[in-house]
Amino acid sequence: MSEGEGRYRQFVEASADCMKELDRDGVIRFVAGLGCMSLAPEGVERLVGVRWLDLWPPEARDMVARVLDRAAAGERVDFVSPRRTALGTSRWWEVMVAPVVADDSLDHFIVISRDVTERVELQAALESINELLQERLNETVARSANATTQYGTLLERFESENWARQDAESRLSTLKEQLDMASRARELAEASASQAQKQQAVGQLVSGIAHDFNNMLQTVIVSLSGLQDEADDLTPHQRRMLTYAVEGSRHATALTRRLLAFARNQPSRPEPIDLGDLVESFADFARHGMGGRVGIEVLRQPGALPIWVDRHSIEQALMNVCLNARDAMGNMGTIVLQVGDRLVDDAMAEARREPVPARQVFVCVADTGGGMSDEVRERLFEPYFTTKQGGSGLGLAQVYGTVAQAGGGVEIESDAGIGTRIRLVFPRYAGALTSAV
Repeated sequence: MSEGEGRYRQFVEASADCMKELDRDGVIRFVAGLGCMSLAPEGVERLVGVRWLDLWPPEARDMVARVLDRAAAGERVDFVSPRRTALGTSRWWEVMVAPVVADDSLDHFIVISRDVTERVELQAALESINELLQERLNETVARSANATTQYGTLLERFESENWARQDAESRLSTLKEQLDMASRARELAEASASQAQKQQAVGQLVSGIAHDFNNMLQTVIVSLSGLQDEADDLTPHQRRMLTYAVEGSRHATALTRRLLAFARNQPSRPEPIDLGDLVESFADFARHGMGGRVGIEVLRQPGALPIWVDRHSIEQALMNVCLNARDAMGNMGTIVLQVGDRLVDDAMAEARREPVPARQVFVCVADTGGGMSDEVRERLFEPYFTTKQGGSGLGLAQVYGTVAQAGGGVEIESDAGIGTRIRLVFPRYAGALTSAV
């Protein structure tokens, strides 16, 4: 394989989509891309030699067969359909099937699949919100019309029966207040509908920017990979700076995934990872972001510590916890990252009040700050709750959501004047480790 082909393969394998090449009979003969991990978490190579039609549920196979027939006739076909992953969860896929013709006859098919579950769910949620707002608006308009009718009726009765002035004025005042309230409610409903449309537009804008930025990052990563191929020609200082540049690009890619997740267009991509390797790799990079007066020490239990998580989400969660630890210590001191596993005893399982794995893997972030009060500890993971001047209050809420999505939990220990220990706990993965950090 030439250098150009190798870089092209790197680019394809780094894609968030699932790319497949089918022979004329619809059998997979090449597969690549991060999007394929959910179909075969133990290794995408097992998909080679499998009929693409067999990857779909029985109720969808007739439709997929018709798609292949249309593509074989020379037509490019696009469709969206649900399909279960290897873990049993149902996801929505946007699929493009295109024929490749050689010598005026069909040679093979190209299939590109993209997980659009979050986009489909967001669209359904927006439609539900719009329907609810429309119902509220209709109710408000009906109440406003009813109040107007009552107001007119009261005026007619006032003129015909010549009620006492004081009683009539009191009734008119009450109905006018009701009219004002109905009018304000209608304006609020219309403003809510407008805001929902604006939020949808912002989400689409963020998604587009993050997608374009991610494409530019892929070009940077490919270029840096080319420099790494010729690292023997560089000085030790240049090789070290090149390593920092590669790590920075990788973490920038993680940031684009966070933006895409915010816009509900980027799914989580879990994989089997050794938590000890992940923490050591993260610590090497994080030391440069903590500042010169803050150190990071890693205490790792010997042996493999496998978990099933989205690597970039866990790295971002660790960064959020470490930044809070740094601020608690006043930008001076040492943050200790302890990594290990443990057995869950009966007392721990009873305290959780829910089924927990018999064996867990954890990383504990310990600082030597001033600790926190009981009130702060109870509200620590609430969205928008913060004790920092100018803080958003979303960092630790994101940490809790990321760990919970991986099937784990967060434990907090804090002593006034001694420090805080935040422990991220995950179920121990029983399968084999197939990817490195």
